[in-house]
Amino acid sequence: MIYLKSSVGIEIGQDDLLVSCLRSNFAGGVFTSFLRIAGYRDRAPDEVRTELDGFFKRAKVSRENIVLGIPRKDVILRYLDFPKEVEDNLKQVVLFQVQSFEPTEEEKLYYDFVLLKNGQSAKKLHVLVCMIRKSTLDAHLQFMHDLGIRPATITAGSVALANMFLGTQGDGRDKTFILADLRPGGLELSVLRNGAVVFARETVKPDEIPWEKLLLDEMENAVGKVRMDPEETIEGIILAGEASEKALQDFGEDLPGCELVSTRLRFEMPPQNKKLIQEAATSLGLAYSGITRGLAMRLNLLPIEHRVHQKRWAYIPTVILGLAVIAGLTGLGVHKVFQERVLVRELDSATDELKPRVDRIKALKTQAENLEKQAGSMEDLLRRKDQNLEILEELTTLLPTDSYLTMYINNDCTLTLAGQSPPSSAVDLIPKLEKSPLLRDVSPQGPIYTNAQTHKEVFTFTAKCEK
Repeated sequence: MIYLKSSVGIEIGQDDLLVSCLRSNFAGGVFTSFLRIAGYRDRAPDEVRTELDGFFKRAKVSRENIVLGIPRKDVILRYLDFPKEVEDNLKQVVLFQVQSFEPTEEEKLYYDFVLLKNGQSAKKLHVLVCMIRKSTLDAHLQFMHDLGIRPATITAGSVALANMFLGTQGDGRDKTFILADLRPGGLELSVLRNGAVVFARETVKPDEIPWEKLLLDEMENAVGKVRMDPEETIEGIILAGEASEKALQDFGEDLPGCELVSTRLRFEMPPQNKKLIQEAATSLGLAYSGITRGLAMRLNLLPIEHRVHQKRWAYIPTVILGLAVIAGLTGLGVHKVFQERVLVRELDSATDELKPRVDRIKALKTQAENLEKQAGSMEDLLRRKDQNLEILEELTTLLPTDSYLTMYINNDCTLTLAGQSPPSSAVDLIPKLEKSPLLRDVSPQGPIYTNAQTHKEVFTFTAKCEK
């Protein structure tokens, strides 16, 4: 069988490594191989590496397109709302916000974000930010390096599972689902709305609590958090994970609307792999992320310096080679002389037919490179002239390290700045802000009070910007 693209998903579980291989052909995805490496944390790296080497050898797949799934406990998800006006500089605004989340200067965060579909307000930007501590991700990367693995993409396992489910449902991105990943030690519940994860939470399962009660409690909590509209309905409760089949049997008819994720997927696979879909669901979702372009949420936590960039036109030789192989196979069984003549005519015809397409692709490549250069120049120009970015950079310099902003609004050069600072220091910020060449008329708006939880002073200032 000829495969156009292959991907391997590796899920880092609590005790086991789960590895799945998904390949694509003209008909769709093919789930070809699965491997569970039990107790990998307590085994020698060389032993685990040997098992992985055997998997890649048996699956006859390269290591160029590996997607690594990070456990939910290592990932920080934040849902942020921004004014519509910052859309052109969303990257810089998100970066500023992520820096405010960093606990210390030494403990940095790797992050990526995706702009969510505006289901409630067209005046705000809804952004999902996925973050991980640098030290945590570096430890995972080092462990993978010891196993001979260099991932092309790193993302949260639950996000990959949601991407696979949404990508195989047709109109599923316009509906609301509950996706639960059930494992022996607990579950991770996600709420999918408008083609994105709007809530995610991982919970430990005590032995004395049945699955039905735990799932109902988590669903009730999730529905309360996402504030569903009165007319909004949950389209279905989808169960994944190795404990899902047993849990569904225990539910019986007490929890209607539940179904296994395996009933929703339409991948081709050998008969022996059908019984593995539930436990392989997350790793399969990771592999799905590696061969699919139109993901609902494309999040990659791998630092830029570790990524391997490949141009789209790099796949052209593979496509042309595939066409040539197909043309050659059509002539099998025909008389040798006749076969040679037909094959020569077909190859000549295919070459002539493909030549205009190749020429157009080359022209598009040149045009794309020129547009990329122009976009880079425009981006540099906008970055220099963007007033909001200059003010945010100035505020980053002026504010002490123990003070930070929680709100920034620029309404026609009238600024509203809100934030927190150590006790008895908020008033001292006004002279510092007045010294800025970009600000004037800095004054407090309302009283300054102390936050009972953080014990910091909460302030709100207004100011004018120098046009």
